[in-house]
Amino acid sequence: MNARRCAVASAALGLAAGLFAAAPASAMAAAPTAQRSSGDVEFSVFDNGSGIPRDSSFRLADLGRHGIPDSAVNELGAGKTPRAAGTESAALSGPDDLVGQWKDRDGWTVYLRRGYYDPVRDKGFGLTKIEQKHNLTMKAVRATTQYPRPGAAGKQKFAGYPDTWNYFTDVLHVKCSGWWIFRTCRVDKVQAVRAGVDFSVKIPQLPKGVITAYCEGVQGRCPDWVKNAINI
Repeated sequence: MNARRCAVASAALGLAAGLFAAAPASAMAAAPTAQRSSGDVEFSVFDNGSGIPRDSSFRLADLGRHGIPDSAVNELGAGKTPRAAGTESAALSGPDDLVGQWKDRDGWTVYLRRGYYDPVRDKGFGLTKIEQKHNLTMKAVRATTQYPRPGAAGKQKFAGYPDTWNYFTDVLHVKCSGWWIFRTCRVDKVQAVRAGVDFSVKIPQLPKGVITAYCEGVQGRCPDWVKNAINI
């Protein structure tokens, strides 16, 4: 009987050792003891093509393999929600003023202008329309163009406009339960995001850039969890 108990204890210790060995080194420096380190946590991520499982469970600690910073994993492990980015609106400026630029998946330069939005006529373009009508941010637009779905499905010419392209990506909403970074996680919602970029029209010498970005299948404003993804 004693031998059986010893065997069970040894197996449990071995399992625990394996779990802790798999944890990020920075997280292991201070294992939590607070009650909030247990329980449910929720967050969202842009699918960056790293293979985050959609149809099976995974551990919170595994997010480090998918480009999520250890600092964000540790905060989630402690039961905290990583701080969401604040608004990126700059000081008031003209609608054609550039507010951002970056490279897309293929190295093309994407420009984003201040733009405008008229809710009465439902007209506009650029960051103002994206923020006010669709509840997205510059970071969300940038992530959509940098991490579209693989291949042609993620970047398509807009019919009838040879120099306008639509980008498509997915944002994953995740729920986790358990303890610390060993919580078991599963994707419970997937939201497709589309961004349209005009590379032809010049204002005055550069392309007009991003026309709009929105959540497919959603009338008006995207859910907050889309723009609050922890990896953008």
